[in-house]
Amino acid sequence: MVDSVGNILNQIGGNSSGINTRQLVDDLVALERAPQDQRLDNREARLEAQISGIGFLRSALSELQNAMLPLANPETFDAKQTAIPDTNLLGITKLDVNAVPGTYRLRIDQVAQSHSVSSAVFDSLSAPLGQGTLNLRLGSWAEDGTFSADANKAGATIEIDSSNNTLAGVRDAINASGLGVQASIVGSEGDYQLLLTSPTGARNELEITVDETAGAEGLAAFASQNLTEHQKGRDAVMTVNGFQVTRDSNTVTDVIDGMTFDIFNANPDEEININISADHRLAEEAIRNFVEAYNTFQVEMQKQVGFNVEEGTEGALRSDSMARNLIQSVRSMISATVPGIDSGFNTLANLGIRTQLDGTLQIVEDGRSTDFRAAMDNHFDQVRRLFVPTAASDNSRVEVAGHNNRTQPGNYEIQITQQATRGYVQGEALAANFPIDTTGKDYSFSIRVNGIDAEITVPEGRVFDSGEALAAELQTLINANSALRAGRAAVNVGFEGDQLKFESTISGRDSRVAITAVGADAAELGLMENSGTVGTDVQGTINGRAAFGYGDILRGAVGSPAEGLALRVAPGATEATVSFSGGFGSNMATMIDGYLRTSGLLSMREEAIQEGLRKVEEDREAVDRRSEAFRIRQEAQFLAMEQIVRSLNATGGFLDGLVDRLPFTAPPR
Repeated sequence: MVDSVGNILNQIGGNSSGINTRQLVDDLVALERAPQDQRLDNREARLEAQISGIGFLRSALSELQNAMLPLANPETFDAKQTAIPDTNLLGITKLDVNAVPGTYRLRIDQVAQSHSVSSAVFDSLSAPLGQGTLNLRLGSWAEDGTFSADANKAGATIEIDSSNNTLAGVRDAINASGLGVQASIVGSEGDYQLLLTSPTGARNELEITVDETAGAEGLAAFASQNLTEHQKGRDAVMTVNGFQVTRDSNTVTDVIDGMTFDIFNANPDEEININISADHRLAEEAIRNFVEAYNTFQVEMQKQVGFNVEEGTEGALRSDSMARNLIQSVRSMISATVPGIDSGFNTLANLGIRTQLDGTLQIVEDGRSTDFRAAMDNHFDQVRRLFVPTAASDNSRVEVAGHNNRTQPGNYEIQITQQATRGYVQGEALAANFPIDTTGKDYSFSIRVNGIDAEITVPEGRVFDSGEALAAELQTLINANSALRAGRAAVNVGFEGDQLKFESTISGRDSRVAITAVGADAAELGLMENSGTVGTDVQGTINGRAAFGYGDILRGAVGSPAEGLALRVAPGATEATVSFSGGFGSNMATMIDGYLRTSGLLSMREEAIQEGLRKVEEDREAVDRRSEAFRIRQEAQFLAMEQIVRSLNATGGFLDGLVDRLPFTAPPR
């Protein structure tokens, strides 16, 4: 390490020149690096101001996006309101945006009730009761005591073994079956009964059959013929605008579209008038909020990209091209025609929202037929179409099931080249004749539905008078299987001619049904091992380009204008024309998201500025290195100078002494 000038001078005897060399070197170094430091300071201050400005821009853009999102949501424009008189017969619990406006005259004739049965009396909650299987089904009991199962409702098969063969164990097993039957124990002190209550409805009455384990009998006490009925199941009955309807629940969701109500009491003599109407207040509030948010965005961003009159300074982003392009993009979209809307309201100006000279928006309400009030009151459907995504198909068999922000506005020609089908397995002709009695027969079989295996046992003592009754029973048994229910796999079982047909409830390549094993007597039902026929996916083109089909859904190809477009294709459809408009709200929200998301333009710009700040630090380090080298050179030069001065001083001293001696050494005159 080279010693400093001061240290060296001290070592050689001081500063011979009389100059403050240390201060002079410091001043020379400071003078040499001052322009570079100033340049870096200015650059750092500018970049930090840009970081602050980008943060302000992100915040302002987020506020604008928050105001924009409701305008991209169809529910904002589909809001409904209802008016209902005071009544103790029913209560409205939900009103969806898809509720159909109108006046509905409603009468409640009957309240739905549950089927209720109880067991005999037991003297213990924990004493063993027997072992075997409880088979629960829902359906209806006829007056003659015959039971008709509802094939559309899953039953339950409950195993009772040594772990749960008590009254409390049976109760808990029934409650855990998922069938919706409520089991409870009533009574106390050795006088216990099992009370079973099914879901409400005339077709939700409960049947229990029992398969007892030999040597561990006792479960037969819970078979239907040994239970006492306290209340029959019945449906809710009501009339809507003079038309009578029945429902199995007192919570009614589908009598008046979009409205859910609970029935409390019945009174055929009381008529309830329910009025449902459109509620435009939510949409109007959202539009006004957007205009206010945009104006705030416009004013505040002008301070960032222009001259801040209030502070007398230039905006931090005045020279930032990305910020200026962003603001210009927002302005352009405000004034542009919404793609995909060829007529009617396709700009904000049509709605009575005009751009002022300073760039802000004004809602015009001057009483004319073209102002905002007239648009909201007289052309609300067009206002809705202006803001929210709109998709329509000219073929009811081709339904628009979805789209995303990659779907481009326009018209799409759909061609279906292959229908979606469901996997199925067809049995052989029945060898047995009706009525078919399961007593003493092994009609069990194993079935694989959509890749999930299940073992099906047909209970003893069942008698089927027709193929339809047999199909309904098998459908109930299959769909009640716990493995299939867990995997959401199910079948429809039909009887065609003299053959059973098991068909998956879904379409496509994953739709498969196979019989993998059969019991000793299953051939009497036409059942034998059969791999079945696999379903097919829908196939077709969108605007001449091959689309992707899965099940009954056809999707636009990746990278095509139709990317993200999802179409549900019903059997029989061959072609359709689908139109799509993203709407102003959706288009604006998508554009803003392109700037705000993690990998968006703002993040990229922030990273570029941060990289600039890192470069400033690197440049400062380089300046420090150059300054240190400059200091060393200057110190070396001053050291050399001091040495020369010292040498000259020494020579001068010698000469002074020599002159003093000259008179004594000169010869006399």
